[in-house]
Amino acid sequence: MVTRIISALVGVPILIGILVMGGPVLISALGFVMLMGLNEFYRSLKSVKIYPVHLVGYGYVALWAFGSFIGQDYRVMGIYLALVLTTAVLLGKEERKVMDGVFTLFGIFYVVILLSYIALLDQHDTPYVIWLVFIIAFATDTFAYFSGMFFGKNKLCPRVSPKKTVEGALGGIVGTIVVCSLFGIILFDGTTGLLFALLGGVGSMVAQMGDLMASMLKRWTGIKDFGKIMPGHGGVLDRFDSILFAGPLVYYFVILLEI
Repeated sequence: MVTRIISALVGVPILIGILVMGGPVLISALGFVMLMGLNEFYRSLKSVKIYPVHLVGYGYVALWAFGSFIGQDYRVMGIYLALVLTTAVLLGKEERKVMDGVFTLFGIFYVVILLSYIALLDQHDTPYVIWLVFIIAFATDTFAYFSGMFFGKNKLCPRVSPKKTVEGALGGIVGTIVVCSLFGIILFDGTTGLLFALLGGVGSMVAQMGDLMASMLKRWTGIKDFGKIMPGHGGVLDRFDSILFAGPLVYYFVILLEI
């Protein structure tokens, strides 16, 4: 716990600075996180004898970053190129398996495309909405942790994540609803409080699904953490697992409701 708190005290100010500056700084930071996360994901698959085409994934990140810097969205074109290049590698090397190609593309979607929604929120006209992604993820994690610690009795998904409890999950949802409601009332107006409460509730459930998704992948591959870059937190994917799922939800919430 002490190590986790120290890491948070170092990491949170850096995160705040990146979000405040936005633009090229945010794109660069996201590109770095994407590369680290993709590398963690691909490396974790060695234990189940799946070997993704790393260069295709890294190339996709480079294409995304280049497009973002010049104001173009190359995500769809990048998927097409990744599919073509992955297929070419599979056909050119007989030792390659279909699953190598499948998880090459899945890694791109799971890590890069899901994280790219943070950059899209940064480009949105309404200020502050990008903060919702991290508020949802961190509020869910914090409230779920302490609710589970003090009240947890019933296991949520024992086969996937033995320590998570139903009480912890409910605490995460309730706490995030409160925090998101206050966010909407303070930074927008009182009439949006209910909408932001809805986002907080759904967002917390989605964030917890992102956490459980990462847990399923780790259990399947037989690893404890995806990496060790963040003391007390593990790797990039261990810290960003909830954010991966929260980003697209916040983006479509903002777009569909024209906030």
